[in-house]
Amino acid sequence: MMILTVKILPGGRKECSIEVMNQESILSVKRMVARELDVPVHLQRLVFRGKTLSDGSALNDYNIGPNTKIHLVVRKPESENDPLSTSKIGTSTEFWEKLRSKLCKHFSQEDAEKVLHQYKLQFSSDLSNLSLGDIERLALKHENKDTDQAGPSS
Repeated sequence: MMILTVKILPGGRKECSIEVMNQESILSVKRMVARELDVPVHLQRLVFRGKTLSDGSALNDYNIGPNTKIHLVVRKPESENDPLSTSKIGTSTEFWEKLRSKLCKHFSQEDAEKVLHQYKLQFSSDLSNLSLGDIERLALKHENKDTDQAGPSS
């Protein structure tokens, strides 16, 4: 276990200390910060040495050790003009309807809507955290899959 200090930028007047393991995921750290500083996970961007920390990575991936200070940049809450707003992300697409249908088989209508809303928030957060390199890797992976499905050329 180690102590990590998280300081809100800009201003840095507010900070918290959390106890974490060095292999703790960034998403887990964000959840702890959300409890301590009352900042929703989807509005958090954690930064260490100028680099944004990816939710899918762990602290040790960035060589973050004991008594390290990382910075928290709080995103503005979504607005109606935000293309990544949960109210804009696939509001009536086939995917969301199929997911809603599946959730309703396992949850009450009210709970299914809550789960769907949380999923959309996480999806929005994940999407906004993608780097240009991440997008390029996704495109190349998709391109390779299309090429493999086309079969050998003659």
